[in-house]
Amino acid sequence: MGFTIKSINTINDVTTSHGAGIKKVLCSNNEASSNITQIAMSRLKDGEQVEVHVHETMEEHFIIEDGIIEFVIDDAVITVNAGTYLMVPAGIKHGMNAVTDCKMVTIGCAV
Repeated sequence: MGFTIKSINTINDVTTSHGAGIKKVLCSNNEASSNITQIAMSRLKDGEQVEVHVHETMEEHFIIEDGIIEFVIDDAVITVNAGTYLMVPAGIKHGMNAVTDCKMVTIGCAV
């Protein structure tokens, strides 16, 4: 058929590679012919933190669906909420702290 369709409700939750929060992986790099490394629906609970880290060869896109998150990008702290889109280029230090329970779509793209 040439396309993929999945029921999100049947995708198992997995722990994120950063050890904070959980996610449902909608698409991984072995399922896409593009530079997408992963598309996931991610959740963080109030107070959970993703330590500052760098992806040298991947940009990350975040679409915040619910909640408030403090992003640390380089040396800046940026607070975002539902309805926000944020892109972190490859090679930029970033981390996050959930101020409230949060839901977001995360997209990784190799560069």
